[in-house]
Amino acid sequence: MPGPSRRVRSRSFRLTSIAALATALVGGGLAALPGSAATAPYSTKDALVTVHDGPAGNHTAVIDTRLYVPRGVDAKHPAPAILMTHGFGLSKTSTEVTATAAWLARHGYVVLTWTSQGFGASSGCIQLDSYAYDVKDVEQLIAKVLTPRHDITRNKRGLVLGMTGGSYGGGITLNVASVDHRIRAIVAGRTWNDLAYSLDPNNYVTPGDPTGFTHSRSVQGVFKKEWTSLFFASGNSAPIGGLPPNGQEQGGCPQEKAGSGAPATMASLPCLGYPMSVCRTYADIAATGDADATDRALVNGSSVSTHINHLNAATLLLQGQSDTLFNLNDALATYTALKRRHVPVAMTWNSGGHGGYNSLPGECDVFGGGDTGLDDCYLTDRTLTWFDHYLRGAPLHNFAGFTYYRDWVPFHGNGADTVQYGAAPSFPAQRAETFTLSGSSSLTPPGQRVTAGAASFVNPPGGEPASYSETSNFSAPGSTPDFSSVQPSDPPGEAATFTSPAFVRPVVSVGVPSATLRLSHVNGQDIFLFGKVFDVAPDGSATLIKRLIAPVRVPAAAVDKPVHIKLLGFAHRFAAGHSVRLVLAATDQSSYNSPVPDQVTVTTGAGSTFSLPVDNPRGLF
Repeated sequence: MPGPSRRVRSRSFRLTSIAALATALVGGGLAALPGSAATAPYSTKDALVTVHDGPAGNHTAVIDTRLYVPRGVDAKHPAPAILMTHGFGLSKTSTEVTATAAWLARHGYVVLTWTSQGFGASSGCIQLDSYAYDVKDVEQLIAKVLTPRHDITRNKRGLVLGMTGGSYGGGITLNVASVDHRIRAIVAGRTWNDLAYSLDPNNYVTPGDPTGFTHSRSVQGVFKKEWTSLFFASGNSAPIGGLPPNGQEQGGCPQEKAGSGAPATMASLPCLGYPMSVCRTYADIAATGDADATDRALVNGSSVSTHINHLNAATLLLQGQSDTLFNLNDALATYTALKRRHVPVAMTWNSGGHGGYNSLPGECDVFGGGDTGLDDCYLTDRTLTWFDHYLRGAPLHNFAGFTYYRDWVPFHGNGADTVQYGAAPSFPAQRAETFTLSGSSSLTPPGQRVTAGAASFVNPPGGEPASYSETSNFSAPGSTPDFSSVQPSDPPGEAATFTSPAFVRPVVSVGVPSATLRLSHVNGQDIFLFGKVFDVAPDGSATLIKRLIAPVRVPAAAVDKPVHIKLLGFAHRFAAGHSVRLVLAATDQSSYNSPVPDQVTVTTGAGSTFSLPVDNPRGLF
């Protein structure tokens, strides 16, 4: 389906020269353009703000802030305000923040940015966007910086506020909006719904789960060790305490210092940037693969899923199709929960995501380096249209509820990329075609003969050697280092594969595949497996779609029943003559693998199925 046509903007705050916008300088004083200071589109002001947070409200931190005020906005001409912070390891001066804030200010919004606790010039520890610390910090920034001002729009509910951010900044956007109802509209990019699912995923669908996208918090997951270890190391290697604009040391994460002044450690790991509770959780799960009740409570305290039934802000979700850290199912869990409660929500699956994938021409994924030309791009157009409607009352014409990037459609690189984006009123956009697992290696379409049989694969002792899907954060072309040429593979005997007949026409698949499996095994413990979907060419070469894997951990007590799993969502086109392949592997190098040897058997025939969303079930074979 074609993407929505791009509308022409007309705003009193838009400058007439796009070339002039590109030369704007964002600094600690007046944001200047060539020519007189009187023509500058906005001014900025930096300030250090003291906040009190923690479960008991007795922890003090200093937050480094910057306020952008558009020219012409004053008490007689107030404007809505938008809050924004940065991705993990960055600060208020990172390009993704300064470029977005300047762009929003040029369109007439007051913008408050800040450096989150534990980073840059702000003090404190990295608290993982927690409700007890980071959310309280933001509420106090609103109270101390924005509430006293008379140039911000108000109505009966108080200040008219929006919020945006990506990744770590997206997490705090969702969390703040779920508890502070002054936040009327948000745009959250490449972020999580349930941090337990993102870092310790389990795509086993717990019986009775209404979403099918996140596992029950009582069920253990499969530790995403590569991604989590990267973030843990990054947070502990960052400079502690930073120097704010006044040059005064803020003190970093002092509770992590031993009495002698030496860094604290947990299980021989340094614990410099985090509170000890975070380091303890990481050490426990990295060693055992299991999370206990304390570990779960910690990540629940950083997850919007904990308060999703209180999130009422109009929500636009931007999630990357190539993201293996926060995948499309993360966004779908939030989308589904809000849609069920009739909260205004829309979702876009863009091209990139975590892992070194850069913004493509015409997109302007600011969290993927697309931070120039923001007035003529697809994602920023949707963002501004969303804010203008819910914060200013502008029309919301032809705004599709679900859009997705189509990498099989060419784009010539001129203007906003509406060509490569398909659109639908809402998700799901397609219905599924259900295949039956047949014999030892086939996916049989409906109406064709099915052969009962079985396929077995082994989990080796210690989980090694393991299958390879990606090197987390380094599997995109051009990343440093670049592992994009290393192809996914499974050691012999460690995976079962099921392949469909060749499609006789091109097949577009947009959605979340699923499977129902009848499993048995020999070691009596939980079953670990990784579900993957491949595109198989006529010459037999197979491509793992977007390098996505769906970790599954089936509780031992549930093995004797049919097991329902969700794979990871994607938008993909199978060319005519190609086939779809479901692979079930015992291990993956990116994750914690069961150290206990096992043999897993998949019984095929009636009751064992694989469902693939398709554009039209007719004429597939």
